[in-house]
Amino acid sequence: MGVRSVSDGVHLGGIKYSLGYDASASWWLSADSWPNFRTHTGDNSAGNGGNGYFAGSLIGRSYAAFEPLNVAQARSHATADAYQTNIAYFDQSASQIAGIGGDGGNWNAALGGNVGAFGSVGPGAIATGDNSAGNGGDGYFFGAMVHAPVAVYAPVNIAVAGYNSSAHADQTNDVVFDQSAFQMAGVGGNGGNGNAAMGGDVSASGTGHGSHQTIGGSGFASDHGGTGSDVIASGGNHAGNGGDGYFYGGIVHATFAFYYPINIAVAGYNSTANADQTNNVVFDQSASQVAGVGGNGGNGNAAIGGSSDIFSSIFELIGSDVIATSNNSAGNGGNGNFSGSMVDVNVAIYAPINIAVGGYNSTAEAHQNNNVEFDQSTIQMAGIGGDGGHGNAALGGDFAMQLLSDLHLLDHA
Repeated sequence: MGVRSVSDGVHLGGIKYSLGYDASASWWLSADSWPNFRTHTGDNSAGNGGNGYFAGSLIGRSYAAFEPLNVAQARSHATADAYQTNIAYFDQSASQIAGIGGDGGNWNAALGGNVGAFGSVGPGAIATGDNSAGNGGDGYFFGAMVHAPVAVYAPVNIAVAGYNSSAHADQTNDVVFDQSAFQMAGVGGNGGNGNAAMGGDVSASGTGHGSHQTIGGSGFASDHGGTGSDVIASGGNHAGNGGDGYFYGGIVHATFAFYYPINIAVAGYNSTANADQTNNVVFDQSASQVAGVGGNGGNGNAAIGGSSDIFSSIFELIGSDVIATSNNSAGNGGNGNFSGSMVDVNVAIYAPINIAVGGYNSTAEAHQNNNVEFDQSTIQMAGIGGDGGHGNAALGGDFAMQLLSDLHLLDHA
């Protein structure tokens, strides 16, 4: 069969194919000569993304400790200066990805082979459908994903001066805590674009008597078997669908930041004590957690059931579900399934201490400037179905059947 194109401009010329074998245009078979599932030219696949499986745990557990100590101590008639400047950057961010299905490819074709037959056809004899092209793989996640960073920052600055002396304690801190996390698990791959999955065309003829629900999809059967139910199935094709996302377990983002700089200046009698502290601190504990999200459907795909051309001469009615060229899907978004828990626990402790103590008839000055930013925002997504694609076609195959008018075909309606 030739490769088709969708009306919205999807052309499949030059694409990759996965084709079933084309049977001979005419097979001459005796009565009862076709066993079940004699012909099977479908079930082809092309350009599909592989499934992603994860069983176990992903743990990001980092620890950072920064504890500088600066002390200046002077006796009587002396000067003590303690200066401390700290620039610290804690990067404890994590990217954790598990159980992600691969994306489907683009411009692939999976086509069932054409079948031509003459004779008696048994139940389930012809199946040229169930083809798939460019579908995203499913994502499975079982277990736990944990990101638990810990950061401790404790600078201490002390200046102590004796009688009739000066003590200066200066502390400047520029600190950034990056404990952000991106966690993704059990996400289905996106469907590809411009794929075609088509069932092969079927032409069959036969004659004969048939018992109840024996004729369908084949004409001119010359035996008592005729054609049973579910004989011809050229549908069930899928193209460009997003994979489903499955998540079972828990996603935890538990951050902890402890920041407590201490600045102390102590001066004796008739002396001066200055304690200055400047802090610029950024706590980034944001998290993005995604789990159980279905992939998006692709665009410009075609899933078409093959055509069936039938000529029958029978004494009984057609069996149920004899010819199935439908049940095709194209560009559908995958389902999102989430079971478990998604937790974001952020703890940030910021406790700077600045102390200036002056004795009798002295001067004590304590200055503290703090610029602090706490980013503990969270984006959590779970159990979200993927969006459907655009410009897709899912069509049932054409069905043409000719019955002789002098037969009583409606006795078993």
